[in-house]
Amino acid sequence: MSPPKPATALPAPRAAAIVACGVALASLAPVALHQLGVVAHLPDPPGGLFDSDGITESKAAHPFRVPDGLLGLASYAATMALLLMARSQPRVRPLLATKLAADTGLAGINMVRQIVQLRRICSWCTVTALATAMTAYTARQLLRSAAAAALRNSQ
Repeated sequence: MSPPKPATALPAPRAAAIVACGVALASLAPVALHQLGVVAHLPDPPGGLFDSDGITESKAAHPFRVPDGLLGLASYAATMALLLMARSQPRVRPLLATKLAADTGLAGINMVRQIVQLRRICSWCTVTALATAMTAYTARQLLRSAAAAALRNSQ
């Protein structure tokens, strides 16, 4: 009988990527609701660094006059679908890798824009960016191990 795994063990990369993508989705929902006028105020941590209301109401947060919270929800829903399909459908993995690179790049650009142009940050958007980085990191491990297994099987 093998000993049980310690409770502090890190989750498998696939599970961690799915959870991190779920966190990104969850952090975008209040932003989208605020941008649609359903929620009047997005609470922020104390301090002068944060201005989630101002940032999510800015012109930059409405590309093509569409709230970026809605665009983000659609984008991360697609990422979640790719994460879920990647295990059983190996042909999806290159698309997932490309999507994760795009997600990570856009989240990074958004954070830099907030800091450089607006001189404030959206706390909700920061959670999304951190969750995006975690999704990309853990999925990268997943994709790397899948590619190694495919290479072994082809030899």
